[in-house]
Amino acid sequence: MNNTGKKYGGRKKGTPNKLTSEVKEKIRLLVESALESIDLSECTRAERIRLLEIGLKYILPTVKQIESSSETEFQSIDFNKIIRYKD
Repeated sequence: MNNTGKKYGGRKKGTPNKLTSEVKEKIRLLVESALESIDLSECTRAERIRLLEIGLKYILPTVKQIESSSETEFQSIDFNKIIRYKD
């Protein structure tokens, strides 16, 4: 077990995972071919929207929600000290 904190072997930091990109590409192609085989004119508007909704979550990355704090702390500024440095 490596407890030194140093990385030995494996991928270098920032190297994309080939397997993940290959799987995503195959899913994208599968979704595209499935959509081409469906006669969208026979689908209702709700069905078409649902198809897009299902397909897009496999093609586009998901956006994570960012929590925001309603209370923001501000640091006070002593303008008298700033004015003294100007002279």
